[in-house]
Amino acid sequence: MGLRAELCAFLTGLSFLLLLMSGQGARGGSFRHSSGVCSNRTLVVPLRYNESYSQPVYKPYLTLCAGRRICSTYRTTYRVAWREVRREVQQTHVVCCQGWKKPHPGALTCEAICSKPCLNGGVCTGPDQCECAPGWAGKHCRLDVDECRTSLTLCSHGCQNTLGSFTCSCPHPLVLGPDGRACAGGPLESSTSASILSVAVREAEREERTLRWEVAELRGRLERLEQASRGQSHRGASAPGTLPES
Repeated sequence: MGLRAELCAFLTGLSFLLLLMSGQGARGGSFRHSSGVCSNRTLVVPLRYNESYSQPVYKPYLTLCAGRRICSTYRTTYRVAWREVRREVQQTHVVCCQGWKKPHPGALTCEAICSKPCLNGGVCTGPDQCECAPGWAGKHCRLDVDECRTSLTLCSHGCQNTLGSFTCSCPHPLVLGPDGRACAGGPLESSTSASILSVAVREAEREERTLRWEVAELRGRLERLEQASRGQSHRGASAPGTLPES
């Protein structure tokens, strides 16, 4: 009897422990729900309202029938009347978990509640939990992150921290590249540009010397042609005045 009693007590305690753990897990699971909704129920709500409709009205009147007899007939007209309508509609009712609230009374979703606002572009993603924008940290996103002190290499040379961001700098004579992080225009590039410029200058000087020599050669030829032309004209003018030899 003693062993059986101990076994029953052990099983009873184990069942109670499992029940307690399952209850805590269920509550924890509801709180861990991504949307903050603890329960979602559909309720049947009775409604009563008045609606308008067209009510037919039959009006009798006398008319002349065939054979000159007087007949009694009626005509139908309509008027606006009201009637009571009773219906049952289904409405979804959402209960938010602790630390969450509805954006408006009829909402089917829940949003997190932060006792203090999330600053500098932060977003409240959970009860008193802020997701900060890049460059900010802290419980309420108040602290500026010094990106220059992190393990990441953000700038190729100098790095200066700013509020919520950072800027890169370059030593002289380097300049900041289009990406705003790497430096360009170093000594190698400067020497290469200087060598290209010197080669171009030497070629221009050589072409200038060649052009000057060609111009001087053309001037000499022109002067010799002019002298030859003047000599021929002088001999032609003196030829008629000479006497023939006897």
